Parts: sequence; structure tokens; C-alpha cells
Amino acid sequence: MTPSEPQSELTARQRDIVHIVRDQGFATLEALAEKFDVSTQTVRRDIIDLSKQGLLQRFHGGAGLPNNMVRLGHEQKNQLAAEGKQLIGEKTAKLIPNGAAIFLDVGTTAEAVARALGNHRNLRIVTNSLLCASIVSAQSHSEIHVIGGTVHGNDGSLVGPDTDKAVRRFALDFAIVGCSGFDQHGAPLDHDMQKVAVKTAATRTAQKNILIADHAKFTRKAFLRINEASAFHLLVTDRAPAEAFRSAWTDGGGDILVAQ
Repeated sequence: MTPSEPQSELTARQRDIVHIVRDQGFATLEALAEKFDVSTQTVRRDIIDLSKQGLLQRFHGGAGLPNNMVRLGHEQKNQLAAEGKQLIGEKTAKLIPNGAAIFLDVGTTAEAVARALGNHRNLRIVTNSLLCASIVSAQSHSEIHVIGGTVHGNDGSLVGPDTDKAVRRFALDFAIVGCSGFDQHGAPLDHDMQKVAVKTAATRTAQKNILIADHAKFTRKAFLRINEASAFHLLVTDRAPAEAFRSAWTDGGGDILVAQ
């Protein structure tokens, strides 16, 4: 399959298979078949399809990540929960008034927010995402401040020893922040220490913190805590979380907004 060929829309089971393999590094046909209560032949067909799309690598008896990657690349992440991220982006953008000063995080969900901000006026946007800055600048006349640093990874993020300090200089109305998972207390987590430093700085500076996360993040773990759940005023997601998660989140005083 060439990069120019269109990729088919993933089924819910295929998305879950990709998430499982991403988290574990490898999954056997038998384990996946048992989890989804389907035959190994059905799982094999899913893996063949995902392998053709470059999302997984097919191995004898199971599937792993392409090129032994630990985490999915930016383009591959963009394909997962794409509709949910679009809904989150649109719902989050509606919460932002014209003229607001906002921090916009890196990542595919933040990019969905950036696309949805096109009709806003007089925004002052602070971001360490080259992609978010490019998206906003192409569709609006907002004032955009790109926090400098070294390009880190393939998602266009900028990080460095002074990046988090630069964020603190701005008087922000909103910080819109993404994450990779949650702990048992509802606190958002992420993998990358340099990116987490910028996220944390933004949440300590803004008047109101909005966390953006699709439903797949509710059951995932990561190593680093961005901030406590109580630091966030609102979680915008695409599906209602389980009651245990909802209780942990709302105990901290935050609300949950499901984008539909």
C-alpha cells in the first residue's frame, strides 16, 4: 500500500486491537480472540487489514507495532478515534469566547481544537505545537505566540529547558491540555517528561484548565502526572466514562462534558 492510497475507516474492534498492541508491544491471536469473543480467523483478518494500513506489523501468531515502535507515530494516532477527536475539538472551541488568551497543547486532539477555532476573533494563542500554530494561522487572524525550543518527535512539538518557563510569562484565560492516560484518582498522565513540564506550567498559569481526551485514554496508564484532577475545571471527551472514573474526577471538583 502506498502512502497516497486512502485508508479504510477502522472498526471499533480494530481500534481496540491497535490500542492493546500499542500498550503491550505484542498481542497473540488467541489472546485477542478471547478478549473480543471472536474466532482467531476473525482477529487474523483484522490484523491483516491493520498491517496493510501500516498501523500494525503482522507476525506469526499475533501482531506487534511497525518497526518495533513503542508508541504510534503522529499520522497513525490521527487515524484513531478521528471522529471522536473532531467532536471534542468542536465542543471545546465553543467554550472559548472571542478575545480569550489560551494555551493550546500539542497532539492530534489539540489539533482538532485548532481546526475548530477558525471562526473565532481576536484570540491570543500560546502554543508549543508547530502544527497547531500552522492550522490556526491558515484560517484566522488570531495572535499566535509559538513557544520556542527544539522540535521533538514527529508531532511538531517544541520543548527545551526554557519552554515551560516561557509559558509562565503569559496571563492565560484557558489552558487546553491533552494527556495519554489517567491514574486511579483521575489525574491525567503522559509519557514525555519535557512535554509534561510544559503542560504542567500551562495549568498552573491559566485561570481555567480544560482537559481534552478521547474515551480510550480512560483505561490507559503513563508514567508522569501532569497535575492533579482537581487542577482541571473541565474534561471534554467523546464518550461518558465508567462510574468509577467519573467519581474520581468529580471528587476533585471538575465537570465532564461529553461531545456528541
